[in-house]
Amino acid sequence: MKKPIHIILLFIFIVCAIIVYGAYHYYAPPHLREPYQVKKTDDTLRIAYIGDSWAFMHKDHDCQITQLLEDSLHRPAKVHSYGICGLTSKEIYENLFDNSDFKCFLQKRSYEYCFISAGINDTYRKMNTACYQQSMDGIIQFFLANNIHPIVLEIPDYDIQKAYIYQRTNRKMLRQLSMFVNNTPLDCKQQFRHALDELVNAKDYQDKISIIRYQSWNNDYNYDQQSLYLGDGMHLNDNGYQILDSVIAKEILTIERNNVHQKE
Repeated sequence: MKKPIHIILLFIFIVCAIIVYGAYHYYAPPHLREPYQVKKTDDTLRIAYIGDSWAFMHKDHDCQITQLLEDSLHRPAKVHSYGICGLTSKEIYENLFDNSDFKCFLQKRSYEYCFISAGINDTYRKMNTACYQQSMDGIIQFFLANNIHPIVLEIPDYDIQKAYIYQRTNRKMLRQLSMFVNNTPLDCKQQFRHALDELVNAKDYQDKISIIRYQSWNNDYNYDQQSLYLGDGMHLNDNGYQILDSVIAKEILTIERNNVHQKE
């Protein structure tokens, strides 16, 4: 008699876990709230670098983009990084409004550009692409409303399988559950890249934002894993940040030069 009861309880638990876990992943961010309205006080070109652990670990590399921009523009430039390890795109959006440190970081300086590292943890957790699209839409709208040009990182070619293999058993079970609920394969990077493109096309963001495509700096998987990434295969080493930063700086320089030509 005990065995059927245990099976029923296990079935109820699995159903409840799917409902709860699935509801979390399908949660859409709220409508855009009020922008910060920060006024520019000087001629310094300021770039924010925000998001997840990639932004957190970029703090030691802020001077690289600064130097590249100042050498080419002959204008003062500053890069400021703020990230929180493990954040998904939805959590990054929520932190723009609900995290006092995040708000202070953005409010105390008048940024012209913001590089956004978001979505890597969505793929790591096997979340729903629709939730990713809604969250990214909210993030993009927030920066556009504040007259800040968003520069979005396309999902890089990190070692997503290694990231899964070295997780604890309970985490693997959650990932398997999420893959089932969200129809997200183990290697879902390309799925999320397509989702970003769908968002950009649907909202006509093509001329309003920039996207740093992974193939512009991270296009040789086997070589890049050795050259650009740390041993975990998920985070960049010093050389990786140098390569990525050069692409970001090049994008900003292109926009700045186009702006000059339009004014002439």
